[in-house]
Amino acid sequence: MLITYLILLLIAFLGLFVGLLIGWLAKEELKPGMIFLDILRHVIFVAIIIIFFVKNWSILFVLLIAIILIFFSLSKYRETLFYYSLPIIFFLSWKYNGFAMIAPLIFLYGLPLGSIYLYRQLKEKKKNVVLRALYSYAGFLINGIILGLLGLFF
Repeated sequence: MLITYLILLLIAFLGLFVGLLIGWLAKEELKPGMIFLDILRHVIFVAIIIIFFVKNWSILFVLLIAIILIFFSLSKYRETLFYYSLPIIFFLSWKYNGFAMIAPLIFLYGLPLGSIYLYRQLKEKKKNVVLRALYSYAGFLINGIILGLLGLFF
């Protein structure tokens, strides 16, 4: 069961790198499409939150997710921190309800996020962009793995 969770977590994380690849394939479209990528990212994030709350209505979950999102909103690195909060939703939906809809949405959230990240790092070499993206967003995987391991005991 944990192996399936970890594989799906890795696949959801790969959405970021698929977004980087799409950005490289359409570099000239990044600048005019940046507003649409940002809107898409926000719409997918809101959809993840709404679906999670509809499938798992609990005051505890609402308070936990709301406190995390408010806390992360105060940082200038909020886009990265919002991505770090998604493993919590991923794990809770795995344990309780709604996983079949949340996991693909987290993958889709990585697509515009990766393209936006590429646009901000466009002058860098491809290898450096990929390594920096891995370094910047590795917290998603780390949080997900820690939560998955903790899920074995609780």
